[in-house]
Amino acid sequence: MRLFSFLFIWAWALPLFGQAYFQQDVAYDIKVTLNDETDELNGQLTLEYTNNSPDVLAAIPFHIWPNAYSSDASAFAKQMLRNGNTKFHFADASKRGELDGLNFTVDGQPAPHRPDEEHLDIVHLPLPSPLAPGARATIRTPFRVNIPNSFSRLGHVGDSYQMTQWYPKPAVYDRDGWHAMPYLDQGEFYSEFGSFRVSITLPENYVVGATGTLVEASERTWLLARANDGLERMLQSNYGITRSEEESEPFPPSSDRTKTITYVADRVHDFAWFADKRFNVLHDTLHLPGVEEPIDVWSMFTETEIDLWSRSIEYLKRSTRFYSEKVGTYPYPQVTGVQSALSAGAGMEYPMITVIGLSYSGRSLDEVLAHEVGHNWFYGILGSNERDSPWMDEGFNSYYEARYMDTFYEPNDVELPLVGSLDLNRTGYQYLARQGRDQAPDTDSDSLSQFNYWIQAYSKPAMALQELEAFIGRERLDEAMRTYFDRWSFRHPQPEDVFSVFEEVLGPEVSPWFTQAMTTTLTSDWKVSRLADGQSALSHSGPRSAPAAAQKETLTGEKIGLPPVLPKNDAVLEAGEDAVAVVLPADDNPLDLKIGNNRSGARKLALGLGIGAESAERARVYLLPIIGYNIHDGVQAGLVAHNRGFEPKTFEWMVAPLYGFGSSQLNGFGGGRYRITRPFNGVRQVLLSAGTQRFSDFTLARTEEAYSYQRTALKAAFEFDNPPITQRESSVFAQAIYLAKDRAEFDGSPEPAGMRTETNLFLRLGYQAEIKREITPLAYALTLEYKDRDDQQPEAFETDHLRLDLTVEGGYQYEANHFFRWRVFGGYFLANDLREQANYPESALSLVDNADSDYRRDGLYFGRNVGPNQNSWPDQQLGRRQGGFRAPISSSFTAFQSNDFMLAANLDVDLPLGELPVPLGVFLDAGYYGFRATTSDPTSGTLSWVGGAALTALDGRVGLYLPLVADPDTKFLLEQRGNLLDRVSFRLNLEGWLPWKWVDGIIR
Repeated sequence: MRLFSFLFIWAWALPLFGQAYFQQDVAYDIKVTLNDETDELNGQLTLEYTNNSPDVLAAIPFHIWPNAYSSDASAFAKQMLRNGNTKFHFADASKRGELDGLNFTVDGQPAPHRPDEEHLDIVHLPLPSPLAPGARATIRTPFRVNIPNSFSRLGHVGDSYQMTQWYPKPAVYDRDGWHAMPYLDQGEFYSEFGSFRVSITLPENYVVGATGTLVEASERTWLLARANDGLERMLQSNYGITRSEEESEPFPPSSDRTKTITYVADRVHDFAWFADKRFNVLHDTLHLPGVEEPIDVWSMFTETEIDLWSRSIEYLKRSTRFYSEKVGTYPYPQVTGVQSALSAGAGMEYPMITVIGLSYSGRSLDEVLAHEVGHNWFYGILGSNERDSPWMDEGFNSYYEARYMDTFYEPNDVELPLVGSLDLNRTGYQYLARQGRDQAPDTDSDSLSQFNYWIQAYSKPAMALQELEAFIGRERLDEAMRTYFDRWSFRHPQPEDVFSVFEEVLGPEVSPWFTQAMTTTLTSDWKVSRLADGQSALSHSGPRSAPAAAQKETLTGEKIGLPPVLPKNDAVLEAGEDAVAVVLPADDNPLDLKIGNNRSGARKLALGLGIGAESAERARVYLLPIIGYNIHDGVQAGLVAHNRGFEPKTFEWMVAPLYGFGSSQLNGFGGGRYRITRPFNGVRQVLLSAGTQRFSDFTLARTEEAYSYQRTALKAAFEFDNPPITQRESSVFAQAIYLAKDRAEFDGSPEPAGMRTETNLFLRLGYQAEIKREITPLAYALTLEYKDRDDQQPEAFETDHLRLDLTVEGGYQYEANHFFRWRVFGGYFLANDLREQANYPESALSLVDNADSDYRRDGLYFGRNVGPNQNSWPDQQLGRRQGGFRAPISSSFTAFQSNDFMLAANLDVDLPLGELPVPLGVFLDAGYYGFRATTSDPTSGTLSWVGGAALTALDGRVGLYLPLVADPDTKFLLEQRGNLLDRVSFRLNLEGWLPWKWVDGIIR
């Protein structure tokens, strides 16, 4: 019955299919008092809500977004954790916030509200009488806001207040129905246009900047006097020559007297205000063509970056004028820029006012101010649904922001040491798209990964407009944007409305490929062939149709644009006899997937150091010196050469030869991998790889001759396309490993008579998954392995096996950056002819994961098969495979090994000792395994355990472990090693530092 009632009520609110455009109207009258001693607001809301829809409304959902800061159960809190931010999660309850005290009436009648079943920052207001089309309701309620510390947008830092998303607010009702949405940090808003009258009572020495026009003449006079004083002081102090140090500026005492100031605003969909007793004020006016009244321009800021803000009025006026010229005339009576605390990006926009955090340079301040002022057009006036289609405001605005910066500044790509210039937007797009990690821009904000939110909401849409501009010209693009602005100002456009306007103004040929760029992950790649007889052929690949904008280069170095190429599979460009090259400039083809084929002719080879960006002119090979060591080869020196830049390539290779000065041998590793992106649904990429490595792993004591191994592997990995919101990474793989070990051949003589080669083949199938939760991470892996025995070895010591391994590991972050971590391993031989024997080969299950139990040579160790005449410290290097036992027990002891089964657990706890440079913790390892001391003994279950102190870093890739307690047998074996230092073990995951791994770890 409850479900039936719910469906019956809300059926009234369902929109009619295919109905004409409509838009609700809201008129707010809010009276609010700030108590800066308790950091509270007490307010009274009066809302006139007009139903302009053709539907009868039975209830209205309200956003009470301060409640997002009240609990870890809010969508905001969950998203913060998904994005790796634990600040709110570990915040004390006194620093959180909420909105309460609601007591609604509708047209004077009591109207109890009910909470939303899923989101605690949404309530539903059933109306005493259904609201008919064209009818109006007066809704009133008191409310109280406990203002949180600054975690996102709403908040305070001391007596500095950022009052955003602070009042009860009805959700939008449009042709698609209701849009009730929880507050999010990543993901903005969608609100009804209307009018505001907001009265604020607070201590009289606060400076307030707000949406709308200030009503009280006395307050305006006070602000103007403060602005004159501030300007005079800046001129006398000569601010702006050097940047002042960031400082913690104290707050003056609050006045005992209060004031009430009132702001009014029309044709806006939000109201924000900022209050700080320390604000400096600057003021000027701006005259725009065709606008009779001058526009007030205000800036308010503290001493922290006063040198930068001394030019803020100039930046505000210039950006307002720029957007007015390019998009449409600014319609509001004032524009304000405020420097204040902000925990949600560099800046945040609200109608007529923007808040900016620290900027660090004048150029950066101008850029952020221009971007946020630009949101008065793309969000403020064009009121799109930012939550569902963030590209419609962020992407369009980023395009015009880039044009603003190009107009007033020299180009300023990121310059990295040894790398040079790097276009972060284009590189970021290619990094994601080439791995199948990108998402469509028209994806709702909460479903985008953090990296994708930057690229898909901001970068890719701006680059798509760049691409469009290169094809049709800037003037036509501005014409289309002005048409969009004129048609949809103060309304709620949807993506199809943008596409419709562009198709109408620019022609139907542009619609498919611009629409595809916004609504899909389809990619496009143009390749330029060599230039011959003044002609160059262009060939297209990729499922997305896209144009090509080409240039020719002449002998004199002149660059001349060629007619743009329509989206199709191939084309021939007539470049002329004076052309020496045909190029697709990156700025005109920003969404072209591969830059390396965008120039005619062969690319010249160029050497770089470390890593760099892809180039159309040069094929880059990157070099890095490398130093290694193991006890058999001694010190090794060499060079890593690879072709992997920041952008993943279809084929990547790496070679790293090293010379061992101790063994006088050439060692090293190398390999290649081929990438297939999105071969079919559900798989984002397939990696086909082959690699080999060679190092010495055994030294014959009597001759001190080093013997080596060579490991060659083939692998196919299928990485699944999991939605980023799941935080899940998963893959399956198939792998073949051929291992050849050189050893001395004796032929019954005490002296070696030659060399023999021991070989094994391993075939492996596996599934692995990781759920990258910030508080409770989880990972698991299941592997089936077949080993083919070396027929030259005695059957008593070598056999085939079929083995199944399962590893599950996780943790709990109990306070900021302090974890309890656990790991469980289980291994079982499905087939093993040595099960009934007491001989334990390298491939036996091992509780201790050291170099000797790394039987496939997966890792890189300082010492394998450490002899009695060699330093023993390399034997103390442990890994984290199999049993993970942190006790450096030599493999010469048969303990801790099994030919049958093994269960093991590893526990780690970081001690709550504050923010230490290296976390100090304790560990406990335990294992239960089937063991035979002699072949005649039955297999018995054996329990071993060890615990001690640990120092770890880099997510456990580096660690130092001191055993302190253990079972009697383990304690005895540890004592055999010698003193306390001889019992210490260390972990150093050397293979984790290979270039491919740290580059691809950027976003994982």
